[in-house]
Order: sequence, then C-alpha cells, then structure tokens
Amino acid sequence: MTQKPLRRNSDRAVSPVVGVMLMLVVTIIIAAVVSAFSGGMASGQKKIPQATIQADYSINDGMTIKHAGGDPLPLADIQFVIWDGPTFGPNIEQSTKQILSLTKMNDDTGLPVMTDSGGYNTTALLAGSTLSITAKDCYCDVLQPNIKPSDYVSGDATYPSTGAEQARWGLCISNPNNVGKEFILALNDKNGNLIGRTNVKVTW
Repeated sequence: MTQKPLRRNSDRAVSPVVGVMLMLVVTIIIAAVVSAFSGGMASGQKKIPQATIQADYSINDGMTIKHAGGDPLPLADIQFVIWDGPTFGPNIEQSTKQILSLTKMNDDTGLPVMTDSGGYNTTALLAGSTLSITAKDCYCDVLQPNIKPSDYVSGDATYPSTGAEQARWGLCISNPNNVGKEFILALNDKNGNLIGRTNVKVTW
C-alpha cells in the first residue's frame, strides 16, 4: 500500500502570512497618500494673523488705533470696521457697520496711510504702532456715511435739533449725546476673518 507524502505544517502558513503582509503594505500606502494630500491642503491655507487692538475716541480730538501686540498686519490686506454697540440701541449692528477709509487714517509720522491715488505711505501696522483719525474726519458724513442724516451739512460737527432725521443722528458717534456709549472696532482680513477687535467708549 502506497503512502502519501506528509505535508509540512509550515507550508500551510505561507498563504495567510503573504496575505497579511499585502494588506499591511496597502494600508501603509493609503495612509501615506492621505497624509501627503492633507499636508498639501494645510500648507496651501493662508494663516490668519492675530493682533491685540486698542482704540480711543474723543469727539474733540478724534480717534487713535494702536497695535498693542501680535502679528504684523499688511495694511493692503486688512479692513478696519466699526459699528454701534448695544448701548446705542438693540439690533443695529448691521445697519451701522462701516468700513473705514485708509485715506482718512494717518500713520505715526502724520502721513495718510493711503493716498487718494491708491498708493501707500505705510504698508504694515506693526506692534507698538499707532494710527490716528482727526476729529473732522470723524464727523458723521466722513466716518459713517451710511447712516448720516440726509439733511446733514457735510463737514459739520453738529446737527440741528430741528433736523428731520434725529434717529439717524442718534447713531452717529460724533453726536455729543452719545458720550459714554460704546462702539466696536474690528480688524478683518479681506475675506472677513477676524484679526482683532475692541470696544471703544465715546468721550469728549
């Protein structure tokens, strides 16, 4: 009687081991591809700068804005935005929101940040630097043209008590009746991402 040759046990384990190794190799390749893809996406995203902003506003002296610490801010890439705070009334943020003009802001040397032709005298706001807006450039028709009364006299520091749009005048930060109230100043990038913000009290 012919006996069949005995198969060694080690032969039976070859196929499962190879299968496991192939699965590991495929998993490693997939992980490497995903990692490279996600890394490329992250490196392609522009970092949003962050800064601490301080500001003061006086009806008689105007506004100062100080970069109190954080990243350098390229002025061509940011926007200064103000709006009335809750002390002016409820639900008025959107109706009073205003982007400030860089042509009305002066740097530490007294030069306008941006010229009327679109050039820049100052290209970046660095930590410790201060920008200023004169009192006359804080008048309602200059600083907040979106809410100025229709019968407001351009460049006037006041508004007549008989004016037809007292409600609008009540939202202007240059209105002496608003001393003690607060508005918000925010710095955003051109996509609307917040860089820094502060509450500013209206003073004499």
